[in-house]
Amino acid sequence: MKRTVQQRLMAVVTRYSIFFFTGALLCMATTVHAQDKHMVQVKTFDQQLQPMKNVEVSINGREFVSVGSKGSAFIELSDSDLPVKSVRLSNDQLEAASWNYSKGTLEVIVRKKSYQVTPWFVRDKSNAAVANAKITYAGKKTVTVSSNASGKFELPLALDEQVGAATQFSIPGYRIISLKTSETENVLIAERIDPSPRSGEGGERSKPGEAGEAASKPAAKEYFKNFDLSMLDSIQSITVFYAVFKNYQMRDLSPEMKAKLDAKFNSLVKQLEDSVIRVERTNFIGRISDSSLVAEDIKNLLEQVRLEGKMLEDQRTEFDQKIKLIQDKLVGGVENMDAATRARLLSDLTLLELLLRQNESLFFKNQNDYRQIIDGIKEKFFNLEHLENKLSESEAQRLEEQRVFRRQLMIILGVAGVFAILIVLLVRFSIRLRKQKKELVEANAEIKRINENLEGLVAERTKLLAEAHRELDTFLYRASHDLRSPVCSIIGLCNIAYHLSSGESRDLIDRVVQTTIGMDKLLKKLSIISEINQPSNFSSITLLEVVENTWYNYSKTVKDNRVKFVIDCPGDLMINSYPNLIEAILANLIENAIYYSMMKGAENARIEFTASIKGDQVEFSLLDNGIGVDNAIHNRLFDMFFKGHEQSKGNGLGLYIVRKSVQALEGTIAVESVPDKFARFVVRLPLKEAPVVEVAVATELQLS
Repeated sequence: MKRTVQQRLMAVVTRYSIFFFTGALLCMATTVHAQDKHMVQVKTFDQQLQPMKNVEVSINGREFVSVGSKGSAFIELSDSDLPVKSVRLSNDQLEAASWNYSKGTLEVIVRKKSYQVTPWFVRDKSNAAVANAKITYAGKKTVTVSSNASGKFELPLALDEQVGAATQFSIPGYRIISLKTSETENVLIAERIDPSPRSGEGGERSKPGEAGEAASKPAAKEYFKNFDLSMLDSIQSITVFYAVFKNYQMRDLSPEMKAKLDAKFNSLVKQLEDSVIRVERTNFIGRISDSSLVAEDIKNLLEQVRLEGKMLEDQRTEFDQKIKLIQDKLVGGVENMDAATRARLLSDLTLLELLLRQNESLFFKNQNDYRQIIDGIKEKFFNLEHLENKLSESEAQRLEEQRVFRRQLMIILGVAGVFAILIVLLVRFSIRLRKQKKELVEANAEIKRINENLEGLVAERTKLLAEAHRELDTFLYRASHDLRSPVCSIIGLCNIAYHLSSGESRDLIDRVVQTTIGMDKLLKKLSIISEINQPSNFSSITLLEVVENTWYNYSKTVKDNRVKFVIDCPGDLMINSYPNLIEAILANLIENAIYYSMMKGAENARIEFTASIKGDQVEFSLLDNGIGVDNAIHNRLFDMFFKGHEQSKGNGLGLYIVRKSVQALEGTIAVESVPDKFARFVVRLPLKEAPVVEVAVATELQLS
């Protein structure tokens, strides 16, 4: 069974109700969600602080966003995403050297990678993951990383570096057995090292070399016990120093030997401190790599500079002490030297002086180079005030876009609220439709039955209406035509009586004549109205000729009242139309303009007529500087029997005839006016094709 119109309407209402309700919920959810969001502008720069274009950036592991051809893009970040923790680039050959978030703008400095990150797995012999292990790799650089719960770790390597052997890896508590590399994965195989067995436990075997070491221990002890103190300078370890002098009693030594022992002990302690400092120095330098953060690198450099300064100070103190010691030795020993020894000593001192000067030059050169590098770093990366000024314009633009976004969001919420109200109304309306369904079905059946006879009824009514219109037009035409004959006779008789009378009789006769003339004009306009619906004689018309002829009919009135008439119409402007309708339009517009120009009483009364072709229309207008038209009566100006002014002596049919004639020609008319200044009527008529003239050709038949 086919659905009725009401059922279709119900389906449409239900479907759109669901759609609008869902849209409103989405808008409200978006609003709540947007309160926790921040619109952040991401800008990418190279190391020369020039915008870097067409780069895809991922913030905190989110999806990649392209910065496009301007090196800038907008993304939404939640409160938990700030401050930014990580920045990744889709291009594996690039990385984020540093980034800075300030005032809603994230600036990312991009550089080309000098290393590659390769994934590795560390497993034991049973292929089980070695979790949370610290792996040290010794390659071009020494790197320490940690494995995760699945034994995976990422190893940064130089671009041209390859892992060569398992011996490059070390794991505390494990022994590296082998490594396996393939295109899919890289695996380290490690074995846990058991603690060394304690001595004296049964069933244990001694390690290789233990017997030799045990055999050598008595000899070593005997060597330390019988050590010759004159060879004190040969001791290079504090451990050996302790092994030697634990066998001596300090009270048995001379004061001179005690002083030498103290000096040697202090020297060994100093060497130990220097070795510790060198280890720390190596650790500071080793922390700086391509994958480390810039802030941490600068901290390591600061620590390194402090350490170098302390070392220089300590070395200078020690150097001064040694120089003084040498000076003391030379004071008493130079006189006992021969010439050759003195020459060698002088040569060594000259060489020492040269080396000191070279070291001094190298020190100052390095210092100047470091200062230039630091100044360059300051200029490139830490001129924050310059960067903020540079980004102020973009920040203002971002804030403006945020304001526009909030404004649009409020508009969307308002629309959503309207839609929600509309949904409620539609639901109520649908309920009412269900209640009236039965009545509507019956009404539809009745409408269907009526519609079956409606076409014939309409045709019959239309025919009757057309006949009535024709009869009315015919009656109006004949009545106005027949009435004009006696009216004209009355006018003629009144003119005769006017010449035959004098005094008050002439005034009365003149009033009768004026009244009769007004009645004649009324009948003439009624006759024109009857002709509008049945125009005839469609032909080509020269518009300028019609205007001049019409104007000539009012020449006496114009001359008496000194009205200036200006015509701006091309002489060759021709249109195809009905002459009687065009004449009616122009005559009534000109009569109206003359009358209201005279009503103003100005001496410089002026009427302008302009005409031109505009596209597929002809446009002509009539402008007068009379009393104008009040804005309140614009809509009633073209009504039948409506007078535009209380002092008007017309019959109220002129502009009505103009409008009916324009409508009959399928055109439009408009009025523009300023009270007490001017009134302008503009008529636009479509251009018609030239009339078809049928020429009858007489053919003479010759009879044979």
